[in-house]
Amino acid sequence: MPFKLPFKREATSSTTREGFRGLVWLRRIWFIGTGTAILYFLTVYVLPLVKVISTPIIPFKTVFESVVCLGPIISGIALSKRQMVQRTLAISTEKEILIVNVEEHMTGVCCLEIVSVSSSVFLDENGRPKYNGSMLLAIRAGMNKSVSMAFEAGLSRGNPFLRIFITVTSFDIDTIREILRREATRVEAILLASLNSVELRVLEDNDLRDAVCSFTNEFEYEEEELSKAHINGISLLLLKGSPQVKPTIDSSQIGTFLSTILKQNYSTSITCVFSASKPGKEKQKLEGKWKTIQSKEKRKEESLKDHAEKKKLITEYEEIQDNVGWFDSSVYFVVKSDSLGDNSISQEGLSGLIQSIWGGDNKIKLIPQKISQRTFLKLLTRNHLKKQRLHVSKLVSFVNTPIRKLPIIGHDLAPVFQIPSRESLSDEIEIGDTIFEGRRFSKAGLKIEWLREHIAVLGATGTGKTTLVKHLISQISKKTDIPWWIFDIKGTEYSGLAGTVDDEVVVLKPGLDKSFIINLMDPDIGNDQSCAYSTFVMLRELLKEKGESSELSPAMEKLLRESILMLAESLDEDNSIQSLVNMVTQVATDDRAGKMTSDALLNRLQILCREPLGEILRGGSDAIKISNLLDKRVILDLSHVARVGGMESARLLYNLTAKRIFDSAMKRGIVPGLHHVVVLEEASNLVPESYSRQSSADVTTGESMVLLQRATGQGVIVVSTRPNISSNILANTATKIVFRLPYDSQIGSKFLSLTPDQEVYLRSMKRGRALVAVPDTETFEIATKPFIDKYPEVADSESSLEQKGNDLELIQSKVPDERKISKPLDKPTQDTLEAEAQTVVFDRVGRLGSHIVAFLASEGMATEQRIRNLVSSLDSSAMEDDVSEVIRELVTLGTIDRESLSLVSGGFVYTLPGQGLDAIRNVIIEYVSTKLDIELSNSMTRDSQTDFPDIIIEDKAVVIIPEHLRASSMNTILGKIQHHMGILRNGISELFVVVRGSVAAAKLREILDNDEVYNAVNVVSAFPSSLDSMIESLAQSVYINDSNDKPQVVEDTEDVDLIEAIHEIGPATSRAIQIRLWFGLIQDFVDLSNGQVRWEVLLDFIETTALQSLKGRSAPLTADEGKRALTELLADEVLIALRTNAESNLIDVEQGLWIINSSILQKLKEKATGIIETELKKHRLEVSRDHGYYDLCAGNTSYVIFPNQQQLSTLLNLHSNLACRTCKSIQVVCVLTASEYLEDTVVTPGNLIIRTMDDNISTLVV
Repeated sequence: MPFKLPFKREATSSTTREGFRGLVWLRRIWFIGTGTAILYFLTVYVLPLVKVISTPIIPFKTVFESVVCLGPIISGIALSKRQMVQRTLAISTEKEILIVNVEEHMTGVCCLEIVSVSSSVFLDENGRPKYNGSMLLAIRAGMNKSVSMAFEAGLSRGNPFLRIFITVTSFDIDTIREILRREATRVEAILLASLNSVELRVLEDNDLRDAVCSFTNEFEYEEEELSKAHINGISLLLLKGSPQVKPTIDSSQIGTFLSTILKQNYSTSITCVFSASKPGKEKQKLEGKWKTIQSKEKRKEESLKDHAEKKKLITEYEEIQDNVGWFDSSVYFVVKSDSLGDNSISQEGLSGLIQSIWGGDNKIKLIPQKISQRTFLKLLTRNHLKKQRLHVSKLVSFVNTPIRKLPIIGHDLAPVFQIPSRESLSDEIEIGDTIFEGRRFSKAGLKIEWLREHIAVLGATGTGKTTLVKHLISQISKKTDIPWWIFDIKGTEYSGLAGTVDDEVVVLKPGLDKSFIINLMDPDIGNDQSCAYSTFVMLRELLKEKGESSELSPAMEKLLRESILMLAESLDEDNSIQSLVNMVTQVATDDRAGKMTSDALLNRLQILCREPLGEILRGGSDAIKISNLLDKRVILDLSHVARVGGMESARLLYNLTAKRIFDSAMKRGIVPGLHHVVVLEEASNLVPESYSRQSSADVTTGESMVLLQRATGQGVIVVSTRPNISSNILANTATKIVFRLPYDSQIGSKFLSLTPDQEVYLRSMKRGRALVAVPDTETFEIATKPFIDKYPEVADSESSLEQKGNDLELIQSKVPDERKISKPLDKPTQDTLEAEAQTVVFDRVGRLGSHIVAFLASEGMATEQRIRNLVSSLDSSAMEDDVSEVIRELVTLGTIDRESLSLVSGGFVYTLPGQGLDAIRNVIIEYVSTKLDIELSNSMTRDSQTDFPDIIIEDKAVVIIPEHLRASSMNTILGKIQHHMGILRNGISELFVVVRGSVAAAKLREILDNDEVYNAVNVVSAFPSSLDSMIESLAQSVYINDSNDKPQVVEDTEDVDLIEAIHEIGPATSRAIQIRLWFGLIQDFVDLSNGQVRWEVLLDFIETTALQSLKGRSAPLTADEGKRALTELLADEVLIALRTNAESNLIDVEQGLWIINSSILQKLKEKATGIIETELKKHRLEVSRDHGYYDLCAGNTSYVIFPNQQQLSTLLNLHSNLACRTCKSIQVVCVLTASEYLEDTVVTPGNLIIRTMDDNISTLVV
């Protein structure tokens, strides 16, 4: 039979089970028939032959003998044929149960993973440490005969684990399910009662298969089968003998084993299989040895060895004095390694470790085992290999828990939170389950009436805030007819909510939906003066919040107030932002001060006039009224406004819309009950704490909008990633739900009234856990539930808003009514719904990918933004994450290529495979021609297959090398340069070589500078700043070419010295010569300063050198060109900027801004890497080096220390949740030499953390 176990998904049918039962009966008939034939042969022929008995007389002897002989033959043939049919081995999973079909019987396996646990070591009455054996005795007491259990500990993917497997063998699948669930529940209860603060997790599906197959090499279940290939490099060691039991106060034996293999990086595990057993003759053997020694004493023949043996016998008898507590056990170790040599080394090291932990005075043997198919099945199902009987007093040496905290395994004592009474909570809106000692206890909910007093939901990104809010809104929609309004800044947070609500949901997308137009001021607010004043106050606060440069002077405030008042008097005529701009121009005085004031004010109001706000706030007869939408359920998607106009534009529209909503609520007056709910996502945009106040009594417009709403029936849910929103708002919310706050725990602790221990716990809570404070209760902990997004079917191609006359007509996304659909035969399960929700994106990957490939085939290349625009035109419902997923999938599969280039938006160029280098060359040529404002003719450019330079303009040529330069390819590049120089000969005065990467440019430039042959060669990196310098030189040649027709008079006899010659060559060439001189001077100065110099000192050197160059006969150098040369050296990363502060403990450099060369950077990087590695090891993390361009990897985090520009660009475009593919890390920490290398406007990925030299070393360990 081949050694393969296919993973089959189908469940075992009743027909198959009946076949198994028939096979059992055939086997019984064969045994009975064979036994009968043997007995007949002995009785009739053998015994009479030896004259033991006389020959019996049997009637119809021939017929009887035929039946006796044919019976086992026929049954044997039938049994063999049946076994051949049913000998297929298969594995299937049923959520938390894994089924292995083996011939006529089946084996079911389930697994409990110990996530967190305290030690199983305690001190007895004499103060000696002992293991908790009562846990094993309790497990044995109710253990079924068909059940065996296995305790497994080891290292998987660098992380330790503790697992308990439960195995049941039977002929009936229903019996297996019943026994496994009963035993799992029983074992879980015993562990909870025996061990303090234990936290268990029942493994399901892929996690269960991973655990069961942890002794094999990794593979994909969907595509492969278990075979011999998956046990290559796997060794099996079986332990026989009696182990020593040696717990200590500081460590247990399993804990010592785990910590040692972590330090030695052994990929190994220990498995102890145990089942209930009857007592043997151990007591009789001990009593026999005792009597033997006693008889020696009577004869006075005893020795010291006998006295020592007596003590040993007494100790052993005390341990096994009763007949309970015996187990059949098998203990084995699995060792995994990459090669045969490593395997033998690992085996030797592991053997020594095992002997030191479990050997001691007792004798144990480690027997290597060959992994046959039979053994493989036993390893897979965690069954006994070779049984040996052990008493519980010995078995506890293999079944115990660590004392010291290990990565992943370990327990931090969580603070105590009181569980509120059922009367103090409500079931109107469920928010999750209360937590008691780390486990779910009871349902927790809110009263709908509490929303009148507002809710604050705070927590770091990714902790579960939006999931909880979606649960709240979904339940409000299902249980009440209360309308709501959600401000969605990101655009992807609440789009999946529409499909879960039975009623219609209006999704508004300002900027994308051209019919979304609103007035600047709301004429329904009341009188003109109140409308004008509220608009003025809001604009003033928003402009002030932008920064000091946007604050309004008293004169500008007066001008803005007067302009808004005048505009309010003519709202019927025009109510747009453009009318306000016109009004400012009219109201401003004509004198110089008036014009300056109006110009400054208009400059600050420019954000309202630009796209997209200029189009949205144009007002007019087509403008919609926000008040007409307040009886509906609305999601306002501000993602397009934020993406096009920036967060300032989104914040302005956010505030204007929120004000209209709250003004409408104020007009409603004091009413009982809840009438409307507003979700303020990213509430720091509406009510930030950063607004300036003249006194502590000041209340901003945003605060007043929220604080005055309680009596009007307006509920507000404030959602923020940090508690940096208004303290007035937080203090006046009746319900506070706070998720993990790693950096602002003090503020969260203040509003929740937490103790110091509870505040520390707030910093490290799990995802989905939150602390809740509701009226009249103490703070308690809850665990929220996941929310499954559902996306509605779109009835029209695009939602829009149209206005016909005075009526507002909404073309909305229709949600299918389940009541109108015929009842399905099978109700979809929760797993089916989750699977459907998770595959929404991937169903469109193939279709969108085909369009992208076709587009690249026709266009040749495209940037990421062009691809996004293409996908948006093809599928308006496609989210940004969808497009990123499609692009990432195509790149991963090799369907398209991605080349990095900073000249294009997004930093990447996408092409079909094999066309990337040509695309890079074409982009650079297009950039040069655009900057020169010329159309390059065929005589100026070359075909990609020729040997001529890419661009030739007069006496200058450009060669583009699109490949990434490597140290091994430098000689090839020099050969290309020499080849081009040989073709051009004396026809050019300057040859520019454009290469990708600043480091590559610096290395090539260094090589060329050492040889005078290359004096006319300039190396340029493909960065905008470097290319612009080259283009300036080329522009001079273009100018000369255009001026060739003009007569020029040159006196050959004129004596021109060097300085005059430089001035007559022209500004571009003079500048190029200066730049080259400055390059050498600056680099030499830095090198002479031991490779590092202060920024101020270097600037003084440039100024001094420029002044000295004016004297004597030297070529004049200007300070401006020197600073420009310094900028280019920094851009090309020949020199590096380094900024440190007084508290920096990462490197030993004084405070200030420094300029260093590459050799010093390398030394500092090595030192910083070592310091970070030491700090990570202090946190007991396993640290790996040099995983690709990641310098360090520890846990789920990878570190990039002092990256170059290419590395930083790659990290900023990190779209995958997986960072390092070697260690499967999901988070990246990037340490920059100076914060100036990252612009403030750059948006970093969610799993990228940027740190600088100003940060403390402790903040780098995440």
